[in-house]
Amino acid sequence: MDTKSLVKLAKSLSDPNRLRMLQEIARAQRLGCANLYEFVPISQPSMSQHVKALVDAGLVNSCKEGRNMYLTINTDKLQELESFLHLLKMS
Repeated sequence: MDTKSLVKLAKSLSDPNRLRMLQEIARAQRLGCANLYEFVPISQPSMSQHVKALVDAGLVNSCKEGRNMYLTINTDKLQELESFLHLLKMS
């Protein structure tokens, strides 16, 4: 994992709202953006910014179906993060 990608990922994980969103997406395996308001009661513009940060960091995949956007966890990116953390642990 390159440094730039790691910094972006770390920044995206530094917000409590985004962490909560990730937890709920992971729990549901596939979650509509509209459903996130149940768990993170924030404004629509704030929600959009948080979703964008998660997608840009590569933690979440988004798929638009009609007027709805669905989110899933990017397991490949989590595996990269896990490998990086494992390397730190072994150092």
